[in-house]
Amino acid sequence: MKKFGIFLLVVSLAADISAQDKNLLNHMDVGVNVGSVGFGIDVAVPVGNYVRLRAGYNYMPRFKFHSNFPIETSSGGSIQRFFDKKDMVRDAVSAYDLDQPEFAMYKDAFDKFLALEQKDFKDYVSMGLQPNLHQFKFLVDVMPFKNNKHWSFTTGFFVGPSNIGSAYNREGETRLLQAVNAYNTIYVEYLGNFCNLPGGHGEVEMLTNFFKANGVAGFPIGYFDKGSRYKAMMVPGEDGTVQAEMEISKIRPYLGFGYNTHLSRNRKWNLNVDAGVLFLCGKPNVYVDNVYSIDVERERVLYDTYDSPWDNYDVVHPNVNYDYDIPEDPENPQPYFFFDKDDPTKFRQHVDLVHDLYNMPNGKVRDMVNTISKFKVYPNLSVTVSYRLY
Repeated sequence: MKKFGIFLLVVSLAADISAQDKNLLNHMDVGVNVGSVGFGIDVAVPVGNYVRLRAGYNYMPRFKFHSNFPIETSSGGSIQRFFDKKDMVRDAVSAYDLDQPEFAMYKDAFDKFLALEQKDFKDYVSMGLQPNLHQFKFLVDVMPFKNNKHWSFTTGFFVGPSNIGSAYNREGETRLLQAVNAYNTIYVEYLGNFCNLPGGHGEVEMLTNFFKANGVAGFPIGYFDKGSRYKAMMVPGEDGTVQAEMEISKIRPYLGFGYNTHLSRNRKWNLNVDAGVLFLCGKPNVYVDNVYSIDVERERVLYDTYDSPWDNYDVVHPNVNYDYDIPEDPENPQPYFFFDKDDPTKFRQHVDLVHDLYNMPNGKVRDMVNTISKFKVYPNLSVTVSYRLY
């Protein structure tokens, strides 16, 4: 509101000054410009000897660049390790008839995973980053010096869509993300139902302990509270994609100054250089979907030596609070995961990486969010060449 008040004050002062002038709307300049806000067009008219109004439109070309984001399990393990256990997975599920109706929900995931190849697995996904910045502007130039019209002070605002950029996985990463989804489907259904059914053997126990030791797979993005209890883990969407959207205020007040000069003797061609800042009205938001909220104090994890399915060493997961009590019911054992896509407190949509999370892990995602969170203003440096129509 303070910035808008400054804008109104400048406009009112400009009106008072211009009221004494006879040079009102007696010519019009049309120009093209290029700068940090993209390419644009301007229309400018005087409202006196000291004031000029400008309106225009700027567009930033949609160039693309890429960055790699890590994929991990919730315990910090690699999904590559699960692929290395492919034979164990095949042997474990062979103990059951997956054609039975009760197994239909995860038979497809087993089949997809077993069909994957070594080249489909890696510990990161390549993301394409693309700005989406286009906006209208309305500016008021005040030229306060009676004998020097080269310098001006500018106020006004830019207005445009709130979504100014996006990140998305590259097309070649689809099979990798489908593999992550297949792993998660097997993980959730296996620990929730499959491993408790009778008829298993050593490989079943080994696979069960592997899941307990690793957890869900996806993109670790921090914690939901400063106490580091609720871990945030983003997973691919059901269509095998990952994306993020960056948003700012639709209205961006502007303050700056400029230098104006003529390029021709008849003053038909003119040059204007602008420098200033657009106020973003707070930190930008970066939204992602499909985020598990993992209560690390309830994530009881058992490690297995994998050398023998019958010689297990029960080791408490380092993140577990030893004093946190989970009642045991032998007739209805507690699951080793706490994820539910139908529970909005455990599977969240529209999570803001900038404002909703803390303690993000080191890496590309953290670097990107830290950089974005510092952008409370956006710099403008542009050059306009204009032609006087009349």
